[in-house]
Amino acid sequence: MSDVNTRHVCRHIYLLNAKVDHMTTFQTEAGRISREQLYMLEIIAEEPNITQKQLISRMKKEQTAISRSIQRMADGQLITKTQSREDLRASYLKISQKGLDLIDALDDEICEVTDELLKDLSKEEVKHLSEILEKLHR
Repeated sequence: MSDVNTRHVCRHIYLLNAKVDHMTTFQTEAGRISREQLYMLEIIAEEPNITQKQLISRMKKEQTAISRSIQRMADGQLITKTQSREDLRASYLKISQKGLDLIDALDDEICEVTDELLKDLSKEEVKHLSEILEKLHR
């Protein structure tokens, strides 16, 4: 990567992230939901009874930020939070029907945002971008 300006790449990643954040804050009946909260809901839906600690690890964020989001989603009845009987420090998370309905309701909007972001790319470029993102996420 010596011939590539990594600072330039980093800047583009930052700017793209800011653009996506701006485009993906949704106003719902449950209030405003961010891209991060939606991603958390999707993880909880895919992994019922995931622990709060596991979710924090998956999100690669600070515990306090994730804990606040979890509490907001629990207060909004999007998820349930159950304390472990074996380890009182652990909490299990499960998505509620209201949370599942929210994910379904936002699906079209998410697709529209994605289509808008990718509109200037060919199918081959989208495929390549997807492969690169998957590789970076590992």
